[in-house]
Amino acid sequence: MSQHKFLISIVLSLGLFAPAFAAPSAAQVCQKMLADGRGNGLSQAACLCNYQKAEATLDDDIKTLLFDSWYNGTDNMAALEKLPKQGRVKRQMLLLQQKIQRGCPAF
Repeated sequence: MSQHKFLISIVLSLGLFAPAFAAPSAAQVCQKMLADGRGNGLSQAACLCNYQKAEATLDDDIKTLLFDSWYNGTDNMAALEKLPKQGRVKRQMLLLQQKIQRGCPAF
């Protein structure tokens, strides 16, 4: 599966962090996502690269939804669609996709 399709599948499975818990680290997020079989062949190194690009690119609200979807696999696309300024959301996700394609290993 291409990184583009992988990113889209991640976006389609967005969820929210439970506020009482500390957010898991990048390594924990990637490890759990891959162990749960949701990485579509992505390596830990490629996942961490994607995580770092997202961390640097996305606003906090989008980032929280994305990282939680990676960790829990929750389908909550509706939450992403309810975020304010949908043009901002789409631009940031496109920019993230471009950064991942240019700077991260495919698998």
